[in-house]
Amino acid sequence: MNLFKYVWGMLFRLFPCPTRIGLQRIGNPGRNSPVLVTCNFYITVRRLLRKLRGLDAWLLIADSKGVNVWCAAGGNEFDTRSVVSVVKTSGIGDLVEHRRLILPPLGAPGIQANEVEQQTGWSVKWGPIRIKDIPDYLKNGQHRNENMKRVTYDWLERLDTAMGSLFPFFLLGAIGFLIFGPNLLMEYLVVGAATFVFFMLTCPWLPGNRGLTKVIFVEVILLGILIANLMVNPQNRFLTQTHIIMAMIMLFVYGSELGGLASTMSSDFDAYLSRLGIKSIGNAFFAGTLRTALLTGHRVLTYYQDTCNGCRSCIEVCPMGCWGLNENKRAQFINKDHCTACCACLVQCQVEAIKAEPKFNPDKKDKERVAHESLDKR
Repeated sequence: MNLFKYVWGMLFRLFPCPTRIGLQRIGNPGRNSPVLVTCNFYITVRRLLRKLRGLDAWLLIADSKGVNVWCAAGGNEFDTRSVVSVVKTSGIGDLVEHRRLILPPLGAPGIQANEVEQQTGWSVKWGPIRIKDIPDYLKNGQHRNENMKRVTYDWLERLDTAMGSLFPFFLLGAIGFLIFGPNLLMEYLVVGAATFVFFMLTCPWLPGNRGLTKVIFVEVILLGILIANLMVNPQNRFLTQTHIIMAMIMLFVYGSELGGLASTMSSDFDAYLSRLGIKSIGNAFFAGTLRTALLTGHRVLTYYQDTCNGCRSCIEVCPMGCWGLNENKRAQFINKDHCTACCACLVQCQVEAIKAEPKFNPDKKDKERVAHESLDKR
């Protein structure tokens, strides 16, 4: 059963893969041991337990409907309610002296830290982005360095997240060839796998900062190769033409939703699927979320500097390092181009200095907008 769930979670991440909700001991925790909170996605819990081997801690597994932290928070499945519920029902309050929770920062788009504190009496700290950094974080007195606050998307992370989200589409293609073109099935499997590995390993160096932009660059090159091949060697064009066309189609599938696979890029497809009325596919949500409203241009992220109290919440939860402090110790949108509309800063701002407002009409005078900064993600 565990092997099946592991394989399912690795290859079919678009669909839930839950594990047991509640309290779990790591090592031999005591009354002063740290309390970590995570989602109930099987792969996340398994990896967390493996990385924390040899340490003493309490782990609260909150209900996320079996979805990973990033996707569940964006779809309002891993949220304030689920964290408050597991704190109140697990009995953790009787087992520790302190009242401090360590939450995964990629859950910030769904979990309001101040609401958790008000409803439970527990304070909230945001832990490292990556599971592998948690042991060092705990050993260093629960202190995060800058690297622990920022998302990365190295080759292993790219292959891991993309495989879990794109394998179902690869499998559908294989089934299609098995039924309608079995003689080309082996070619499809080889070309599809090679294309996947090539694109995921090289995408950081391809021009553009969105998946589709990167794909178009490669598609143009492949189209040129196809045309040149047809002109130079027209007699032996079928298999070569078929392979290149397969690669072009698979590249489009892989790259078009590349931005939806990680918090480092905004999704290319979410906005269009939302307009078509498609609310979700598996655990990927497209319609009805603030992020989609920002991506479609229906709303604009606005910042009121005069309202800001300098609490640094936006700085602590932004996975891209978009926020900083100015000379007046107030927040400043310093890296607008890196923003992926994840809404973490919006959710965590306690004084509503950051808002997602209806698209601003420049013909209307709005006297209430002071120190206005906006980012149109359309």
